[in-house]
Order: sequence, then C-alpha cells, then structure tokens
Amino acid sequence: MLKSKKGLYGYFKAEKKRRLLITILLFAIPLVIFVSGMLYSGTKDNILTIVAMVGLIPACLSFVGLVMIMMRKSIPEEEFQEIDPHIGTLTFAYELYMTDEKQNSMIDCLVICGNEVVGLVTDPKTDIHFAQDHLQRYLKADGWNKVSVHLLGDQKKFIERMDSMNAHEKELRAGIPFTPREAYPGLDREDLIRLTALNISL
Repeated sequence: MLKSKKGLYGYFKAEKKRRLLITILLFAIPLVIFVSGMLYSGTKDNILTIVAMVGLIPACLSFVGLVMIMMRKSIPEEEFQEIDPHIGTLTFAYELYMTDEKQNSMIDCLVICGNEVVGLVTDPKTDIHFAQDHLQRYLKADGWNKVSVHLLGDQKKFIERMDSMNAHEKELRAGIPFTPREAYPGLDREDLIRLTALNISL
C-alpha cells in the first residue's frame, strides 16, 4: 500500500513509502543530468551541472519532508480495531499530526457531529490542552465559531463519547445553518470542519 489519504488509518505508514520513492526519484534526476553533462562535455564545467544543482533544491525539500514523516507512526492496529466499529454516522479523521511553532501534537482519531469535535490523544509527548486550544483556534479562524473541541486521553472514555454522539446525532445536528462553500462543492459542513483539521496537519 503506497497510497492512503490523509485522515485515514494507515496514512503515515503508506506516506513513508510514497515520500521515500519520490525523494529517491528527485535525487536521481539531477544525478542523471550531471552524469550526462560529464559524459557529453568531458568536464563538470557545463550548463547541465548548473541544471543539476538547481534540481537538488526540490530533492532536498522532499528529503526534509521525508525525515518529518519518518518520525511519525500510524496508530496501532489494535487501537484502530477497537475504535472503528464505534464511528457509526460520525465524520472522522485518523492520525492527525498538527504542527506549530511552539509544539507539535498527535491526535489518534477525531470525530465530528454537529458542533461537537472530540478527539483521542494517546501520545505522551502531546499536551492535550495545547492541542485542544490549537485546533479550536484554527477552527474559529476558519469560521467555525460555534464548534467546541474536546480532546480525551482515555480510549474507553473516547469510545463512550462516540457512542453517545451517535445515539444523539439527530439532536446534535439539528437546526445548524450551513452555507456551502463554492471552493469545495459537494462537501457538507462536517466535511469542511474535517478539512480544516487536515489542512493544519502533516
């Protein structure tokens, strides 16, 4: 599996392989150009050497991204198997690694229903309160002023919260006004909230 969309289980595992192949290819292209220039002119002092050097810029940027993604891990399969059956009608996203100048945060799973956004955080390095405020701030900046974010550090409580949200999903979603966004045709309100969370994640 070399491709998994952001927000789905196994994203980091698949993304590592994808970015590794891309990085190798981006380094290989300048190398081929450089060697071709050497073989053609008999010296490294030719225009293709300059082209190869410029070509190293995207390769190096890709390498930085690869290093960042290599430091991340997909959530354990056992955790996914316990959580996923309780998703129900909720809009969800798995494996969100939010980056910030002050601190980075890993959210195992995020579920959305109406104005409720609830997430599970098991990474001991993640400050739950910081991550919660960080996500809340960006949601408000994107126009979701009435959405409330609650991150939990206990898997059992998270599952109980999901079950409760599913049981009351009609009440939670009732009467909430929504104007579709022209830039994202086909996405409903909860999809757009999910998209905001994805956009601030690695």
